Amino acid sequence: MTIHHIVLYKFKPEATPEQRQSVKDSAAALASQIPAIQSLVSGETVFNPLGHGYDAGVIFLFESVVKLNEYRPHKAHLDYQAFSAPYIEDKLIFDIETA
Repeated sequence: MTIHHIVLYKFKPEATPEQRQSVKDSAAALASQIPAIQSLVSGETVFNPLGHGYDAGVIFLFESVVKLNEYRPHKAHLDYQAFSAPYIEDKLIFDIETA
């Protein structure tokens, strides 16, 4: 079983291109900081088909719900949330479980 943890986000209008890129780069770096993340996919291919007004997205893959639950309270994840919050206007988060 694999868990797809999908996060789509919309930046605040005042977020600069540099701030937006920094948020995207920080999200991509989480895979190297949190061992529970099996892999991740980010970029145009993630949010364009699903977009609905969102600016960016990332799909985190976990081998189990246990690993997903290790990720959520991890310090690097919490730090990322605190760092990105001032630049993000809206987020859509959902999980899909596949066999």
